[in-house]
Amino acid sequence: MREIGNILPYVLRVEVCPMRNSPRLPLLALYLAAGIAILLLVITRNGDRFPLTSLELGLVAATVALTVYGVQGLFSVILEGIELAPGKRRPRLTEPLSIAIVVFSVGLFAIAVALGWGITESWPEWRVGVLAGAGSLVLAFLLMFYKEAFLGTEACFDDRHDGVPW
Repeated sequence: MREIGNILPYVLRVEVCPMRNSPRLPLLALYLAAGIAILLLVITRNGDRFPLTSLELGLVAATVALTVYGVQGLFSVILEGIELAPGKRRPRLTEPLSIAIVVFSVGLFAIAVALGWGITESWPEWRVGVLAGAGSLVLAFLLMFYKEAFLGTEACFDDRHDGVPW
């Protein structure tokens, strides 16, 4: 029993490693999204066949999700760096971020106008769908820019003590 008491401090000791913000996983997601997009172009005969099957719609959704994840991950690496430090970070409204917010806001407005026009003029469904999807992506990136510019972030690497087992 005494041996267990001597070993226990060594077993319970946890070494804290710095958090790494690697660009490898976001780049892998972007490469995978590009591969799926190329596959979609091949199986839909260069985009000439609409409506898409349920499998093709699933591949489109996977491509969009992987693209958003990859771009957001690369923005994280660019804005926060490779080495993450625990603690609070104040909001950073930089000039490039301000320009991106303005450009994406104007783009979202243009897409909304085109989408409204397309609905009233009875454009083909695929064109209205592409505009709606593009508007959703632009909105997602715009919200990500707003978060970086106006909301601080907090990175806590401590164990939680709220009773949740995970």
